[in-house]
Amino acid sequence: MKFSHYITICILALLASCSKSKTDAAVNTPQADTTEEAKKALPQQVTIAMAGDIMMGNTWPYNRLPVNDGKNIFDDVAPILQKADVACGNLEGVIAPPEVGAPRKNPASKLAFMFKMPPRYVDYLKNAGFDFLGLSNNHIYDFFSAPITYTEKALTEAGIGFAGAKDPAKKDKSHTFTAYKESGGVIYGFASFGTEHYNASLLDAAFVKSIIKELRSKADVVIIYFHGGSEGSVARHLPKATEFFHGCNRGNLREFTHLCIDSGADVVFGSGPHVVRAMELYKGHFIAYSLGNFCTCGMGIAGLTGLAPCVTIDINPGDGKFKAGKIHAFRQQPMAGPKADKSGAVIKEIRELTKADISNSALVIADDGTINIKK
Repeated sequence: MKFSHYITICILALLASCSKSKTDAAVNTPQADTTEEAKKALPQQVTIAMAGDIMMGNTWPYNRLPVNDGKNIFDDVAPILQKADVACGNLEGVIAPPEVGAPRKNPASKLAFMFKMPPRYVDYLKNAGFDFLGLSNNHIYDFFSAPITYTEKALTEAGIGFAGAKDPAKKDKSHTFTAYKESGGVIYGFASFGTEHYNASLLDAAFVKSIIKELRSKADVVIIYFHGGSEGSVARHLPKATEFFHGCNRGNLREFTHLCIDSGADVVFGSGPHVVRAMELYKGHFIAYSLGNFCTCGMGIAGLTGLAPCVTIDINPGDGKFKAGKIHAFRQQPMAGPKADKSGAVIKEIRELTKADISNSALVIADDGTINIKK
């Protein structure tokens, strides 16, 4: 073989390699086809499962872990999460070993609630069926930056998407603000917003719109989680104003959620008050203003803070519009996670709050938790 021929073959091989690399990258990058023909090819209905705050056990300052080391905390709810096309929640704290990170707050302070879950507990989230977890909350930075990195790595290895932590240590601003998952031919996009300086901020309208624009360009279905509002049983009702907690701006949630829908989101849900709040149908899209606590082992199990709903909704992925849903009633049990609640207390609470706080609500909530559109 002549040397010139050899060089030609090498160049052709290199070009072929480059071409293949670009093709692979395009396949691995989510990109929703927004043409009318593509939308018609999507399934007519998908189911999204949503839950509130999750803190599966705490190793700081000493082990306060659930019974049987937490192996059964999601037993009652896992069938619901696993049956859904995609399941989402809020990870209220970090997943990291005790030696990773130092407490950020003064342990003597009455507000020194800091949450760190054992690394092995990430398998409980994976096995329960969670696909996306929000990290934009006031506990993701409890132990500074190292545990955030550990948490994100653990979730990645478990195949769970995450978004929302704005780690102050990342000077290059390489934060994870969006996450994607393909399921059943549908691409789901997820983002998470909070009100702390270490969260993707729901207080920055321009930033929120830019994130949703990005999601909309890549996903068929856009899901937004938020952590905001005041806290405690006194925060059951949804005000028509900006909320504050211990002097911190926790957002005007009506304005925020409506902005999300107006910017292209399909579904918006949140937590943060540690109690449930009203639900709303806005321009045909579903909003849950707080799903409260879900699995906060050792804390938040009494009275209204112990109500732990899992909500499933059916939407049309072609336009993101709500079709029907259900509030599945659970109540937290001491160090045991959410357990089925035959009394349906959380259904009654959400129905009452929706009637009180959402004028002319288009949602009808039945005794069994079924959610339909008012005819």
